[in-house]
Amino acid sequence: MDSTNRLLLDHLQRAFPLVSAPYRKLAEKLGCGEREVLDRVRDLKGQGLVRQISAIFNTGGLGYRSSLVAMAVPEPELERAARVVNAYPGVSHNYLRPGQFNMWFTIAVPPGAVLDRVVARIAAAAGGHPALVLPAVKKYKLAVVLDVLDDQDPDNGLESAELPQTEASVRFDPSPHNIRLVRCVQEDLATSERPFQEWAEQLGMTEPELLDLLRTWMDQGLIRRFAAVLNHRQAGFRANGMVVWHCPPEQIDQLGERLAAYPEVSHCYRRPVHPQWPYNLYAMIHGRHADECRSVAERLNRAIGRDDYRILFSTREFKKIRLKLFWDEPSGCCC
Repeated sequence: MDSTNRLLLDHLQRAFPLVSAPYRKLAEKLGCGEREVLDRVRDLKGQGLVRQISAIFNTGGLGYRSSLVAMAVPEPELERAARVVNAYPGVSHNYLRPGQFNMWFTIAVPPGAVLDRVVARIAAAAGGHPALVLPAVKKYKLAVVLDVLDDQDPDNGLESAELPQTEASVRFDPSPHNIRLVRCVQEDLATSERPFQEWAEQLGMTEPELLDLLRTWMDQGLIRRFAAVLNHRQAGFRANGMVVWHCPPEQIDQLGERLAAYPEVSHCYRRPVHPQWPYNLYAMIHGRHADECRSVAERLNRAIGRDDYRILFSTREFKKIRLKLFWDEPSGCCC
């Protein structure tokens, strides 16, 4: 990958321009032509390196309840249990990790559904395996930005984007128009000169109206980011680890905020403890190999002065998709 592609990927991840001609704006930052940027983005998508460019919503702000779930599944029953878990449309990620609780998945349930009941039904259908529901009690960081740059890459107008808001400041209005808009802008943005104009025409809006609404939703925290989501493995990050600590409750906020300041940490949460699982502070890290993740975990551990930690590597990927919101609504999105 050449330097221009690395710089382009960095811009796409951090903050996609919410302007009428976004690829022209990116071209200005990179010092090249709009056509070249369009061709490069198409090629990066074709390689599978860029999964999509879209709005990334705060699910809680839109009325969804979400959680990490750990399930203890005997090895001979993994395939069947994974099929059952993956069939639920609100499950976006499902990984095999070492330990008694070996199947770890993220789930979101739509407004009106009861999270614990949905998880209980899934666990029963999967074979009645023990499951721990581990929702985020507090979110310290939600920002997956992979460091794709090399030391020799120029500082070509790169800005350090602010961390996205972890909570929405307003309640989402689930009107039919707003739901249709969410279902549209969570899909992949077109690689064309006026991509927002295409969405706006299909939604019955003007382009300025759509862009203003997207910016408003970002300011309100309903949209966490509008950015590219990369394929970690294609980008060279072939290992990821979930690092967990057991921390005294009176220290956990301070320690969580300290961890969130590290660029290697993409997600950081406080979660409840269970008798079978005493860990309450979680940080996700990504590396080019497992030893890199271990090195980062040791550095993080020294930074917060705790010794009782574990790093759980993902050894198999059962499911990894972008969560599609309002899947229970009648289809009517243009996208």
